[in-house]
This record gives sequence, structure tokens and C-alpha cells, in this order.
Amino acid sequence: MKRFQFFLPLIMTLALVACGGGGGSSSSSVPVPPSDTTAPVITLNGDNPQSVDLNADYVEAGASTDTGESVSIDAGAVDTATVGSYSVTYNATDAAGNVATEVIRTVNVIDPNSEPADSTPPLITLNGNNPQTVELNDAYSEAGATTDTGESVNIDSSSVDVSVVGTYEVIYTAIDAAGNSAQPVIRIVNVVDSTASATKVSVLTAIVDEIVIPNYKDLSDKAISFAANDGPIAAYCSALDTDEELSALHAAQDDWKSVMQSVQKTEMHIIGPAAKNSNSLRNRVYFYQEQDNLVETVSTCATDVAVVNANSQPDFQVSVSAYNQRSMSALEYLLFSTELDHTCSDNVSAVSDWNLISVEERKVQRCALSQLIAEDVAVNASQIHGDWSEYRDSFLNPDEIGTTFELMTDGLFYFEKYTKSAKLNGPIGIDALCPADQLTCPEFIESPYSETSLENIKINAEQLIAIFASGLDELADEAASGSWSDSFKALITDVINMTSAIQASEPSESLKHRVANIASDNDSAACESAFGSPTTESEFVICNLGGLVKRVTDDLKIEFVTYLGVDLPEGSGGDTD
Repeated sequence: MKRFQFFLPLIMTLALVACGGGGGSSSSSVPVPPSDTTAPVITLNGDNPQSVDLNADYVEAGASTDTGESVSIDAGAVDTATVGSYSVTYNATDAAGNVATEVIRTVNVIDPNSEPADSTPPLITLNGNNPQTVELNDAYSEAGATTDTGESVNIDSSSVDVSVVGTYEVIYTAIDAAGNSAQPVIRIVNVVDSTASATKVSVLTAIVDEIVIPNYKDLSDKAISFAANDGPIAAYCSALDTDEELSALHAAQDDWKSVMQSVQKTEMHIIGPAAKNSNSLRNRVYFYQEQDNLVETVSTCATDVAVVNANSQPDFQVSVSAYNQRSMSALEYLLFSTELDHTCSDNVSAVSDWNLISVEERKVQRCALSQLIAEDVAVNASQIHGDWSEYRDSFLNPDEIGTTFELMTDGLFYFEKYTKSAKLNGPIGIDALCPADQLTCPEFIESPYSETSLENIKINAEQLIAIFASGLDELADEAASGSWSDSFKALITDVINMTSAIQASEPSESLKHRVANIASDNDSAACESAFGSPTTESEFVICNLGGLVKRVTDDLKIEFVTYLGVDLPEGSGGDTD
């Protein structure tokens, strides 16, 4: 009994503690852990999608969770005996009953002996002009389009309203049999009223849509054809050291001349994408520029070095070469120069062994670089055309028309700086570009190897009159007293006609030969006389031509800028020098 009395207080104390004490709150203070509500995350092993060859075993790569639960896999749908796409599902549940988000692996059963699935979309090419011009209230005639794989092209021209002057879009789409959709192509349709008074917006739109963009498209198309794997340069390279070599070379030279004619058209509007970054894209297509009384064009030595590098360095790239060893200028040297020895000084080690190589091997190596340069020209010509398609709308933004109109008219002064001075009156010694000890500057001649300099001058003049006649003439006559535009166009026509007459009378006498004929002080004085009286016959007809060109540029620098209300470009003298 005494033993029980001893333990009784202890038992009562323990009982009170277990019940929360002898008083106060009766709630428990022992914390209860929160319930687990986070679902596991399943991660697949191996590929997803996973490919299995027809009739091979499907090997399950498995899966895991971030908290270690086993993953339930259902691959029962996979039938490796039948080509197709199947789903394998993966599920998991943790100990707290949280269910993971189901994951699906796609299993593609393929026949390795069958043709691969067609995933190449067709390419749409427009027929006709883009942009296309339609006269107000005339019917819109759809020129159509084709794809490179023959699919029919869906054409949506519903937005074109020929009863309202404006710019509209025609959208072309196509889908091939495999379900591949072509990149949509858009044709710009300009509905114009040719009877309406010209405005800066309408004139600039006409010049861009009817001259600038078509000229760059023509250049791009020709450059691509010229550089093609089955093009004239490739054919010439293949014909080397065969009976067909000479005819293949002449064909390549003729195609170069055709591309160069397109280049000369674009020279009269070096604006927009062609002018960005100090004419970067233009210089990659054609490098010829005058700076500080010096003409910068192809460096024959740098091109000779490039020939060696292109054939000895696996990582050689034309695209990172300097302007003076690429473009149509370098191509002219490589295709037309008959001298195969290098033109460098003796201290240029890169070409130290060049003249020891056989003539046949030198031709092969020069031709290889020609092909690379032609491909580079094609890439950059195409980029200018493509960039213009995107740049057009911002260039024709009515809010910026004052600025862009000035840029366009500035571009026409190419005829003053280059056509007149660098290409013609500099070489014949009239313009003050020659060194003091020289009567003439034959080194300024633009195309000395192909001897197409006169053709270049004529094309520049033809483009000048084409651009001027696209509405600039109307704008000028609104400010001029009388029809000044007719007299200006007559001056340009005189240049074209005389150039044609010179070419026809003595086709073999290029500008290069004619400059060489001005060999004495008496010859130089006779040239100056012919230049001052350009319509009077003389021995030096090329100097007569120089005088006619100067008449055009005199009007450019005075009447043209006055009547059109534009400024002289920087670098064009205010006088009629």
C-alpha cells in the first residue's frame, strides 16, 4: 500500500501532462506535418520522337521521375510491322497519391528503303513586271505565276481596284502534293492616271516601279545566269585546253558585256539599298569610283594574288575580299586580259612562282577565281533587288518624299561626276584630273580590257533620259518658262546619237585607242577646240562628244536644280566646269 502511495503523484503528474496540463487551453501544441500535394515530374530517356525501322524491334528507352517513383509505360499501340506514327504513354503516381502529368513519346516506324518524305516547299516565280502599272479604268491583266515543281498557283487579286488611283497587292500562293506551302509572293499593282498633273510622289513612284526595281531585277537575273553551274564561265572553265576553248571564252566575254550593260543602267540610280554603308552592295557588284582626282577600280596585282590564294587556301572567300579584287571589274581583267603573267612588283612573295606555272594551269586557276567572283556578284545583285522590294514602301512614304526626291535627283549627278569627268573628259585631258606632266589620263578609262567604255557612256545617257522622262520633265516645265524639258532631252539625245555614230563608223576604235591618239600638244589643242565646238566636225570626235556631254551637265547644275527645286549634291561645283 505504501508502494502505491509513492507512485500515485507521479502517475497523476504524467496524466495531467498528457492531457495538456492542469488548466488553461485544452488544444494540442504538437505540430502536424502538411500533406504532400506536389506531383512527380516524368523525364523521358532517349529520343522523342523516336524512329524505328519497319519490322525491327521497338526498344523502350524508359523514363524516370524527379522523386524516384516507378513509371508506368504503355507501348501497346506501337506496331513495327506497319509504317506510321504511334504514341507511347508514360504515367506515375507518388506515395501521397499525386499523379504526374502524362508524357507521350512519338514513335515513327519508317521504311528505310522508301523515298524520304517531301518536305521542300515549291518556289513561286512571277511572270511579267513587278511592280505592274495599270492605267486608271483600264482592265487589270493578270500576268500569272509558276512554281519550280509545276503546281498550280492560287492568285488573289481581289484588292485591285482599277477605278481608283493607288497601290494594290496581288497575292500568290501554292501547295504541293505533299502539303508543303510555298512562301507567298506579292505583286505590287499601281493604278495611275497618266493624264493627271505630275507630283513628286507620282514621279518618284514611277521611277522606282518602272525603272529602278526592274533594272535591279534584270541585273540580278543576268548575274545569276552568268554565275550558274551550267553558265558561260563554267562552260569556259570546262573547255580549257580543248578545241572549244576560244569560242567558250568569247561566249563568256559576251555574257560579261551583257551583265555590264545592266550594271551601267543601275549606275544612274545608286540610291536606297545600293547606296547604304558607303555604296557597299554596289561596290561588291561593280567597283569603280573617283575620289580626290583618282579613279579607284580593280587592282590587277591584288587580283593576281587572289588567284593564287583562291587555289591554295581552302578557306578562301571572295565575300571578305577587298573591293579592288572582286566585282565585275576584277572579272573584266580575268576574262579579257591576254597577259597571263602577274602584274605585281618583285617583292610580292605570294606570286613569286606564278610565272613559272604552265600557261594551261594559269588559265585554270584564273578561271576558278572568275567563277567564285561571278557567284559573289550574283549574290549581291540579288540582295540589292530583294532589299528594294522591302525598302520600296518606306522610300515612297509621302511624309518623307522631300528627302527621297532629293536623293533620287542627287543620284542623277552620277552623269556629271562619272560619265562626264571620270569616264570621258578626264581621260581626254579636258577636266583637271590628270597629273601635270600628262596630256591625257588613259588610266581613268572605265573598261580598258573589254574596251566597252563608249557603250557605258551611251547607256548612262539613255538611262538619264529615261528617268527624266518619267515625270521629272513635267515637274520641271511647271516651273520653267516654255518647254525647257524638250531642250534638255535633246541635249542628252545628241550624246546618244554621237556615241552611236562613233561606234558605227570605226567599231574597232575604242575610247582607249582614241585617247592614245592625243599624243602631242598640238593634238591636245585640237581636242580642246573640238570640245569647245562640239557640233563642228573635227579629227578628235571623242572630244566633240566630251563637249556634248558637258552641255548636258551644265543644264543639270543650273536649270535642272532650279526648275525642280532641289539642291546641288555635295561635291558638284556650282559653276559649269
